Amino acid sequence: MNEEIESLIQTYQTALNGADLDLLRAVYADDGMFIGQPFPTAAGIEKIVATYAQGFSKMNFDVQFEIQEIELGSDIGFVRTQSRGTITPKGESPKDSEGNREIFVVKKIDGKWKFYRYIFNAEVSKP
Repeated sequence: MNEEIESLIQTYQTALNGADLDLLRAVYADDGMFIGQPFPTAAGIEKIVATYAQGFSKMNFDVQFEIQEIELGSDIGFVRTQSRGTITPKGESPKDSEGNREIFVVKKIDGKWKFYRYIFNAEVSKP
């Protein structure tokens, strides 16, 4: 796998689990977009950071990402991941683990890969 992409996903995981907005800002492109249920679409770094800040004020995250697929061109590509862990309201104890499916569209900006589009939804239970 691509070490730069693995590092990018790991940095995002650290930012998410540590509620670190500065680190989170570092993984997104300035014109990035965040699209995930049940959140409204956030376009642009300031709206993305505000969306995460609101989530961090209400929830604690303990989520691990597993890379399923990486496809990169010279300056754009995608990463498909699966995540597992807990997202717990502040002041409560974790209950059940949950899973999500994610697509990160990545773009090379000034020689570094950044999240250009991030789309996720809850994992669907098998019938």
